[in-house]
Amino acid sequence: MTRLRLLVLLLLLATVLGGVLGGVPGTAAGQADRPAGGQGRVLILSVPRLTWAMVEEHRPPALVELFERSAVASNSPRTIGARTLLGQGYATIGAGNRATASELVAGLALDAGEEIDGEPAAAVYARRSGVEPRGEVLHVGFPHIAANNERLRYGAHAGALGAALRAAGRTAAVVANADTAAEPTLAVGLRRDAALAVVDNHGVTGGAVGQDLLRRDHTAPYGLVLDRAAVRTAFEAAWAAHDVVLLEASDLERYDSYSIFLDPELRPATRDRAIAASDAIVADALASVDPARDLVVVVAPAHPRRRVELTVAAVAGPGFAPGALTSGSTRRDGYVTLPDVAPTVLEFLGLRVPTHMTGAPMASAGGSAPGPATFAALADVNELAVFRNEVVGPVTVSYIVLQLLAYAVAVVALVTGWLRLRPVVEIVALTVLAVAPLTFLSGLFHYDRLGGAGYWAALFGAAALLAVAVRALGDRYGARAGPAQPLLAPVALAGLLLAVLLVDIVVGGPLQINTVMGYGGGPIVAGRFAGYGNMAWTLVATAALIVTTAWWGARRLRRPAAGGPVRDRFALAVIGGLYALIVLVIGLPELGLNVGGVLTTVPVFLTTALLLARVPLTWRRVVVAAAAPVVLLALSAVADLARAPEARTHLGRFVALAADQGVPGVVTVIERKLHANLSILLSSVWTLIVPFALAFIAFLAWRQPRFLRRAQQGVPGLRACLIGALVLGVLGSIVNDSGVAIAATVLTIVLPYVTVLIVRTAPP
Repeated sequence: MTRLRLLVLLLLLATVLGGVLGGVPGTAAGQADRPAGGQGRVLILSVPRLTWAMVEEHRPPALVELFERSAVASNSPRTIGARTLLGQGYATIGAGNRATASELVAGLALDAGEEIDGEPAAAVYARRSGVEPRGEVLHVGFPHIAANNERLRYGAHAGALGAALRAAGRTAAVVANADTAAEPTLAVGLRRDAALAVVDNHGVTGGAVGQDLLRRDHTAPYGLVLDRAAVRTAFEAAWAAHDVVLLEASDLERYDSYSIFLDPELRPATRDRAIAASDAIVADALASVDPARDLVVVVAPAHPRRRVELTVAAVAGPGFAPGALTSGSTRRDGYVTLPDVAPTVLEFLGLRVPTHMTGAPMASAGGSAPGPATFAALADVNELAVFRNEVVGPVTVSYIVLQLLAYAVAVVALVTGWLRLRPVVEIVALTVLAVAPLTFLSGLFHYDRLGGAGYWAALFGAAALLAVAVRALGDRYGARAGPAQPLLAPVALAGLLLAVLLVDIVVGGPLQINTVMGYGGGPIVAGRFAGYGNMAWTLVATAALIVTTAWWGARRLRRPAAGGPVRDRFALAVIGGLYALIVLVIGLPELGLNVGGVLTTVPVFLTTALLLARVPLTWRRVVVAAAAPVVLLALSAVADLARAPEARTHLGRFVALAADQGVPGVVTVIERKLHANLSILLSSVWTLIVPFALAFIAFLAWRQPRFLRRAQQGVPGLRACLIGALVLGVLGSIVNDSGVAIAATVLTIVLPYVTVLIVRTAPP
């Protein structure tokens, strides 16, 4: 076996081994600290709009006492769409999956004996649903909500939690009323969205949502507040008779919707009263709970209307030690999502979690018991997440404009031959390369304290200074590098990017969660909480292509071929080992956790390695390169299915979904991915870079090919880098749901690198 074949075999075996090892049961966050099923009851305490900043500021005594013996986290209330309506939040809890609910019908829950618009609630429900009502609470808007979610691409089943409880012979109840009118109708004033969390197509087995829970108070929003005695009576009756009870502290919800009508000076005092009233409701409920047997889940199902942000989540009870809360869907301590609530309830009761629930059971990750410092830290995390989402647009646009400036000045410099422009082109292109690692490194600081303009200036100012410094060092030590001198500055920045992202993910990815180029949308959008996001792994792969091909080329320049192609076997072995390591880092569940990244990088790295080795790319080798990641994923999926359901990656969950639902389940996922890909193509700001980058490439390839040809001659390995980057951009855009953003990300690193090399190698 030749050394080249050994290299390729090593790369394939390492990637396959990585996939298999990734499926071996490991120490997923909180996996060892889960409650045994079947014990006690579950209380879901809903405090709409509550944030950790409110907890830190007001210190409501009952909630604080509960949080101090709970596992706590920031909750991402994202459902479908940029803003979460209250009904959507409750529908998502009930589905265990991202769900929607029109505001026109989300609040239409009624006591079975209640009359509305002159008709009994049971008659209205039977007419709308065609189902004989069986519960004490009926949601007359549920048929519309269920049908609407069936049409979406998320696979959400409205009322899945209630249906699972009913199928297992368990019962649920709801005690809630956030009405905004003393005499509501089906058209105005009914705000009983909370029933959607535990409803099914027969209604809710027990509880109360009628106006009996309210009393008049002319100082309160809408002149209504919860009647503490009535709520306590209704809750105690529900708690004594049912397995799961959802209790909503509704006064904070009424304040939030009414605050826009209040004089700004009146808002703090009004909110204080709403929080105090909500805390009193919580205190009464907790008096009936047995902490040794019962589970208490606290959740704020929607963010405040004034801005999109993270909310409160906490779980207390058997199996949940005080500390940080996590879940299998986030795999990051201190973060959970709304779809995680339903699986947590079902697991605690010892019931099977349906495969169409995309959430995962929550668990305690341990740590110190929560206290004031914890609340302050969670509030700071929220402020950083909000700030990140506010600055990502301006920073991204500026980043793209900077690249366009680099290409435009490069064209002028190359066409006119004006030597004075060449240093400008280099510095601008190097600044572009420096921005990416600095955006991640900014996660080491509270960069939100700089403000929007301050962060923008600091980021691009630091990138420019770094570019100047790296260029100066490259010029100073260029004599030692000899012919490889043009590579020094751009490769140093690509190496910095690669090192930052590899070290970061090995230590848990702290620089991914709330940085501009980290997870898309940050924790508020809840697209990803662990591993590499699509932009991050693309940056890793692109930087790896640049560093490895440049190193290989530098060795060739120091030892030029005497009589033909020379295979630097040592360099190829090192490069193959690094590629295999990077594939492992991208794919392992404990590290990168990115299936699409593995599918893309394996053929990209194999192609690049073959090009460096001067091995022809025959159809046979292309098929092997394409089949390698498929085999890897198949082995990974088999191993992943052997893990506990809550510890599986999204690959294992997809296979389980396909096995449970067959073709329809698979089609739903594929449709959602295609829709996301198309949406990014039509709306993402990253799309803007592609046509201008392609125009610059066309200029280099056809209008002025001598510059690119000279760069390829002067820098061995550049051709392999460019072909590898082309495969990475095209294949990555097809395989991943980030679509054209993958190609754009590749271009933002490769083109500045090529620009520097062309300017450096171009004749005077």
